[in-house]
Amino acid sequence: MGVTGSVAAYKTVALVKDLSRFAEVRVVLTDAGARMVPEKLLAQASGHAVGRTLFKGFKPIAADTPSGSHPLSFVPHIEYARSSDLVLIAPASADFLAKMAFGLGDDLLSTICLYATCPVWVAPAMNQHMWAHPAVAQNQKTLRRRGVRFLGPESGHLACGEVGEGRFVEPAEIVGQVREVFASFQSWKGRRVLVTAGGTQEPIDPVRMITNHSSGKMGYALAQAALNRGARVTLISAPVRIAAPQGAKLVAVRTAAQMRGQTLKAAQEADVILMAAAVADYRVAEPSALKIKKKSESLTLRLQKNPDILAELLVRRKKGQVLAGFCAETDHLEKNASLKWRKKPVDLLIANQVGRPGTGFESDRNELLVFSRWRAKPVRLARDFKSRLASRVLDLIEEGWGTG
Repeated sequence: MGVTGSVAAYKTVALVKDLSRFAEVRVVLTDAGARMVPEKLLAQASGHAVGRTLFKGFKPIAADTPSGSHPLSFVPHIEYARSSDLVLIAPASADFLAKMAFGLGDDLLSTICLYATCPVWVAPAMNQHMWAHPAVAQNQKTLRRRGVRFLGPESGHLACGEVGEGRFVEPAEIVGQVREVFASFQSWKGRRVLVTAGGTQEPIDPVRMITNHSSGKMGYALAQAALNRGARVTLISAPVRIAAPQGAKLVAVRTAAQMRGQTLKAAQEADVILMAAAVADYRVAEPSALKIKKKSESLTLRLQKNPDILAELLVRRKKGQVLAGFCAETDHLEKNASLKWRKKPVDLLIANQVGRPGTGFESDRNELLVFSRWRAKPVRLARDFKSRLASRVLDLIEEGWGTG
């Protein structure tokens, strides 16, 4: 675990303690990080000495030393990286993200990142304007393309007193993600998972469209949870503002018709299908080829019903395939979800009530009501991060494996 010079570094002592309950944690502290959190506290939390210098174990080379014979008893960056199952930079400052993006290696932590062959995760924490800076945004894209996984940042109150995106993700969320990878590594290996996500967009004209408030966060969390367990994941996504999980096969779509075509195609090979997308029920029957001008006080649009993709999958699904649907309601959640489940008897129906502050669309958290054909009563999943709820949904699916 690397600790850099972000103001959020003070949270890392408790984070290291929590991670140490199920993993061996070795902390590497940058010079800037050492100005934010005492090295001694991190050593006490992990039970191991904190790595600080790139040159530990090196001895000056004498002038008469034969070439190739200088003893290197311990090469810190290689030993740390070689022995790790996961490299986690938490918090990751803007400066350190730039180092990683440009491949710099001028200290212990940056050289570990250059050598590491295991997964590398970063949990950024900085001011909202720093996070939005074009250079930081470009570095983020570069690192994501290389396979670095980002945990956060979240939106909220920042240490500087401002409010915006850049807040260090909750330590409990980091612990949950690391625990899941360690506990369930490869448990879904060989399984093929199809996830749909995001809200479809139905054109009115080249400028306007019909859509909804879906952020895609729940679907993307499900895709990441399946990847964490070793599954091969295909993610069919309508437009969203979040990056796709590294390792998933991303299929970008826009309309309900496009999502239907790609989903029915991918479903033929899937072992588990998670229909988390918010698909528009209706589309404009005759979209205008040109922008509709504002000529009158009212405008009438003729809408046409979209195909029901979940209903089609129920008819077409192969033997042993697990099918899960999602249901968003604004009122009478259990009653309405139960009616939908009877009409479409999928293996799991995951329902949530939208419109509540802090949950549902666009939020990082949610609370779910899950109807399962393997349980007599629906399961209530209390308000939590969508990533944890995604893991719980996969746990419910595992309950049904082997029961027919």
